[in-house]
Amino acid sequence: MTEWLISMASVLCLFGGGIAAVHAFVRREFGRLAVGIGLCLVAVAIVSAPVRRTVGDLFGEILGTSSDPAPQAPAPAGDTGLHLGAWWWVIGGAVVTVAAGAALWRKLSNRSRRHTRDRARWDAITAEHDQVREEYGLYVADPFAVLDRPALADVTVPQTIALLHALDAAADAARGTDPAAYREAVTSLKLAWAAADGHARKLGVEHLPKQERATVGRARALLTTALDGGGNEHERRAAYEQARKLLDGVIVLPRQATAELESRQRLSLAKPETPAD
Repeated sequence: MTEWLISMASVLCLFGGGIAAVHAFVRREFGRLAVGIGLCLVAVAIVSAPVRRTVGDLFGEILGTSSDPAPQAPAPAGDTGLHLGAWWWVIGGAVVTVAAGAALWRKLSNRSRRHTRDRARWDAITAEHDQVREEYGLYVADPFAVLDRPALADVTVPQTIALLHALDAAADAARGTDPAAYREAVTSLKLAWAAADGHARKLGVEHLPKQERATVGRARALLTTALDGGGNEHERRAAYEQARKLLDGVIVLPRQATAELESRQRLSLAKPETPAD
């Protein structure tokens, strides 16, 4: 009975060690791989007849069941001491271990390939999304671009409204986990951006009333003087303030463009005075 229990334990040890070794190899956990291989070697050693009998005698002494074992007939020549049933357990355990390891390997490999493929697909979509956001961000942060293409910042223009909706939809899809939905949202965003930007470039300021077109042109010239032109600090400050007053009620600058204007205006005021000839 004791030998049978030891044989069963060795088969379980072989099975568990094999599974642990394969799993550790797939995950490149070499410490666990060594433990799994060690368990397999221990199982093989225990299955051998001398070791099995020695362990059985040891457990028998501990349990008090083999203090005076009955004499046994010598084993026939060629008998390895490993019963046929035990061989079947060993073979069966090895087959199960190999099959389970192969299944685990295939599952993990497929999962790894699928994850890599999905990650690459997601990164490609993200790159396209980032490109549109960067182009739109450059526009709303450039006050002169807004003055040249005000329709792209006008929330009453249908193409601009569609672009803003597409930006929100793509941002929502980017926070999700569905690549198909993200792809669809980014494709729609690219189309909306091309339509809104192309429409704004084509219009320029022509959709504004004649008086407002003149006002925008005057404000643009004043901003050029205030930010990039010469003159003293008083002249640059006056040109800047006059340009902002002219634009008030005509074109609503995005907050990014307003911040850029204020930053450049502060830098302009910090320029050293040009000495008079």
